[in-house]
Amino acid sequence: MDDTSAPRYIPINRNQKVLQPLDIENLIPAEHSARKIWAVVGGLDLSRFEEQIRAVEGRAGRDTFAPQLLVSIWIYAYSKGIHSAREIERQMAYEPALQWLAGLRTVNHLTLSDFRVEHAEALRELFTQVLALLTMNKLITLERVATDGTKIRAHVNKKSFSRAHNIRLHLKLAQEHVAELERQEAEEQTRKRQQAARRRAARDEQQRLEEALAEIQLLRAEKKHDKQKEPQASTTDPQARFMRTPDGGLAPAYNVQISSDAAHGLIADVEVINDPQDAQQLAPATDRLQATFERYPEQMLADGGYTNNESVLEMAARGVDLYGKFSGRGDKPSGRAVRQEGYDRSCFAYEEASNEFVCPEGKRLRHKRSSRLGKAREQHVWSAAGDDCRACDVQALCCPGIDLKRHGRSVALTVVHPAVEAFDEKMRRPEAQALYKQRAPLAEFPNAWIKDKFKLRRFATRGLAKVKCEALWAALTFNLQGMFRLAPQLVPTA
Repeated sequence: MDDTSAPRYIPINRNQKVLQPLDIENLIPAEHSARKIWAVVGGLDLSRFEEQIRAVEGRAGRDTFAPQLLVSIWIYAYSKGIHSAREIERQMAYEPALQWLAGLRTVNHLTLSDFRVEHAEALRELFTQVLALLTMNKLITLERVATDGTKIRAHVNKKSFSRAHNIRLHLKLAQEHVAELERQEAEEQTRKRQQAARRRAARDEQQRLEEALAEIQLLRAEKKHDKQKEPQASTTDPQARFMRTPDGGLAPAYNVQISSDAAHGLIADVEVINDPQDAQQLAPATDRLQATFERYPEQMLADGGYTNNESVLEMAARGVDLYGKFSGRGDKPSGRAVRQEGYDRSCFAYEEASNEFVCPEGKRLRHKRSSRLGKAREQHVWSAAGDDCRACDVQALCCPGIDLKRHGRSVALTVVHPAVEAFDEKMRRPEAQALYKQRAPLAEFPNAWIKDKFKLRRFATRGLAKVKCEALWAALTFNLQGMFRLAPQLVPTA
């Protein structure tokens, strides 16, 4: 070889058009998840999705995409962390699994976007069908269920939150804008589609502002906001609420409630609320489980956000064995004043016949009042006469901090509901504490998977009804992935 000769390379020509045969069936391997999704979805009852279809045999109109295709596309998209309808449409031009599902056709992003949120009841029924399949094959047993909430950010900017006064000003401008557009349309008939689009956008803005005012009235009625501040609502997503997020920030978000079955960690129930607190969500979660499975779970695991007297009573009424964070009620001494030994409440003798307490010096404390402290506790108070305590030689030891001109020494007794006492006693036991420790990995795993694997850290839609659909799509995808892993024999051949 001549040392002065230049090397030869294979030329790369990108300025050419090539016609190649394509075998669609071989775009993805036989064990690809898209095939499994297509096969499983095809075996489910999708009739509820067909109720709104207008393209039927014997009538004019454009054909529509089948629900099996659209459901399969969304489940596959969520499994890959894709939540944007536009992104799905873009990837259908080159992504092999999407090409295989749609047979090289491209589904318009508007069709995909509308389908995701317009069939809430049908989607809930589809989720229930999958739950029934998992239950029949012992993948969900409902013997032990853990409930947890996670905050997912709303598709809204913090700056869109305004007070009622500013929203009314914007609403007035929006109403004037709608009226002007309607007047212009009446005067000129050209560009009808553009006029209709502008009018529809203006009416949507007016509707959101009206919903924002309604949400502010609701917040005022619930009195859940800071009383020192006027409540605010977002003008783009009125139902979003400021919540503490896992990263410690404060952002507009929704509270996603997930109940996970302990048998294999699959999701037995999912719901979305706009209440930042979990305190009142345990009973609704168990009631939803009962409505779906026609029975309550045998055991329920919940963290401290759910564990309160009311939740303990509600679980006891439903026959559910609750394991929650031990409250330690009654473990700490009560009373604001420090009394000398021999003069605390334990030294006062109770006489049942007269319903009176007798102090160590022989003075009598008569029953003064009873009051309820929530649903689980009652407080009873007995007081001595002020004259008896003023004349007593040991008042400095027994009555520190008491204004004896008003009344004498008092004794308060709090009676706790037996179900709450039983719960506290149970949670003191090591075996109950050991069982409760199963809650974190069981309840928090689906939350982490949905956020990290499905990348659902921020909803793509607005409004409570639509974000509920998004949460259902994610939960449905999570359960199907679990079924593919745990019971591959249940997956038909695509």
